[in-house]
Amino acid sequence: MNLTIGEKIALLRQGKNITQTELAEYLFLTPQTVSRWEVGNGAPEITLLPKIATFFGVSIDELFGLTSLERTEDLVCKYSVLRDGRSFQEAMEYIDSQLQTIDAYLKSGMGDPAELESDRDRLEAEKMHMWIQQGREAFQRAFAISDRFVQKTEGNPEHPWYRRMRLQWDQLCGSIGRGRETLAERKKDLMENPSEFSLLRYLSMLCDRQDYETVLSIGMADGPVEEIIFPPSGKNLSIWRQLIHAAAETGERGLIEQYLPPVLEVCGKEDELDLLMCLLSLYEGEKLAAIKRRIRSLLPEVPLNQYFKEKLKDRLNDQSR
Repeated sequence: MNLTIGEKIALLRQGKNITQTELAEYLFLTPQTVSRWEVGNGAPEITLLPKIATFFGVSIDELFGLTSLERTEDLVCKYSVLRDGRSFQEAMEYIDSQLQTIDAYLKSGMGDPAELESDRDRLEAEKMHMWIQQGREAFQRAFAISDRFVQKTEGNPEHPWYRRMRLQWDQLCGSIGRGRETLAERKKDLMENPSEFSLLRYLSMLCDRQDYETVLSIGMADGPVEEIIFPPSGKNLSIWRQLIHAAAETGERGLIEQYLPPVLEVCGKEDELDLLMCLLSLYEGEKLAAIKRRIRSLLPEVPLNQYFKEKLKDRLNDQSR
């Protein structure tokens, strides 16, 4: 949908609740002049364009209306090539400006609603594409960091970030399209070298994929896995966190009620808080009330960011739970 410059000025003015008189006074013109622009009888002199653009906080290009699905595509292509923050911001700001113009046009009752909605769909598709591209780029950069770290610490399991970075590496593999092959590697590692860490890496990837049934079937299996997870201890606590979360997601109350008490005996208050939070959507009535009471008693003792504490309190106060 193309707008004349006068129509664009009218929409910008109305969107900011500015009168024709106020705009005219700023430009040292009469209100009638502004009125003529807006109804299509003439246009501003070229020397006035920078002042009008500054007044409304837009670019001069934007004063020439909603022309620019083609310009949007150009800016998106530019970001696809350059992949830098400046071109991303430029494209997103232009798309948002176009969407705001469509909203204003629809609100005013001007133009063809079907055509405007079609333009909105195209713009939102471009915006979604931009976010996806940026997400992929971000994941690739994060993966490169984790990959360098994994290589650097190979053979040094005592490094304080050895385990955490490898778990992060596994997760990022799923985000960059290598999830299936990495999951197969984790399964093979567990079968060939069953250990607390090989089991944790495999279960963590399954949880990331929300394959909770497989998590529980593996965690409750006999053989080497049983020897790794029993009895619950500080050493295998990370595995039990995965199992309890999977049980909560699948509604396996029996498993939780059987194994959560011995797990809580060996975990600290921060882990206890995490485990109890995942039960909020599973229980109701007095059981839920008891869980909430315990969580509230833990909050002052757990070193959490104040923002997260407030969010947890909001969730506890949610009457729908």
